[in-house]
Amino acid sequence: MGLTLTLASGSYDRTIPLADRTVVPEGIELQITNMNPGELFRLQARTAHFDVAEFSLSTYSMLLGRGDDRFVGIPVFPSRMFRHRSIFINTNAGIRRAEDLRGKRIGSPEFQQTAGVWIRGFLEADHGVGQEDVEWRFGSFNEPGPYHERASVKLPENLPHEVIPETTSLNEQLERGAIDAIISAQAPASLGRSPNVARLFPDYPSVEKDYFRRTGFFPIMHTVVIRRSVYEQHPWVARRLFDAFMEAKRVGMSRLAADGTPYAGLPWLTHHLEETARAMGPDPYVYGYGPSLSNVQAFLQMSHRQGLTPRPLDPSELFVQELQAS
Repeated sequence: MGLTLTLASGSYDRTIPLADRTVVPEGIELQITNMNPGELFRLQARTAHFDVAEFSLSTYSMLLGRGDDRFVGIPVFPSRMFRHRSIFINTNAGIRRAEDLRGKRIGSPEFQQTAGVWIRGFLEADHGVGQEDVEWRFGSFNEPGPYHERASVKLPENLPHEVIPETTSLNEQLERGAIDAIISAQAPASLGRSPNVARLFPDYPSVEKDYFRRTGFFPIMHTVVIRRSVYEQHPWVARRLFDAFMEAKRVGMSRLAADGTPYAGLPWLTHHLEETARAMGPDPYVYGYGPSLSNVQAFLQMSHRQGLTPRPLDPSELFVQELQAS
């Protein structure tokens, strides 16, 4: 029968082979729940509800930094995404380039969001706009409501910020010009519907390809965590789960690359895969500790500079020791 574990994650080409049982980890019976990542991260951060879960790299490192060690990580990264596409501006705010964000009012649904850490990082490194150089507005994203971080956050003392009223949303404030920009993992509902809202980088693929060429980073958004109590009782599960995620990724990518009936509804899927391979190599979604070390190190340094961790964590603190040779 094997050990039964609950697993929650988003539904990706890289994880579907686990959900449809094409890939079954040796000795483990997975009870899989597909969830929206934002909802999942909130639930897992607060209650450690699932034995194994996709989890925000930012929230995980933030919890570890404050001594909350309920989870151990394995070097599986189901979500990586470039984030230049994730800055949205009011077209009447006089913002033509990233440097114009200095002194502006920027909305964000959560300070700890991994996407936000990467965006604040490249705004500072590449454009000279530090997080203290703008006025932050935190609040509900697309619909009116209260502002809640998924896990409690003490904002840096030098961070100019306000919380918007519960009767409005960041999307509404951006559209009517009460704020000048938004950074968020999701696009605001007004994008494409209102002439007042646009991306800061309209040709974001070119900008992101240049970022990859310069830095080598395909930014990690999410990792996979195991409840520490499960790992300590059954330490062998870390390797078995890592191997299963690796195989699921291999199966998922082979499905994408198969000729004939396309696996995804993209008219030029083959062209896109070929173009991606030319720009980024054959495996952009690389798993493993060693191949992702510089990416994780850069993120942890940004997280500390931005005040989310009290000290710069070392990547070895995030992932189980037996997988650090992977």
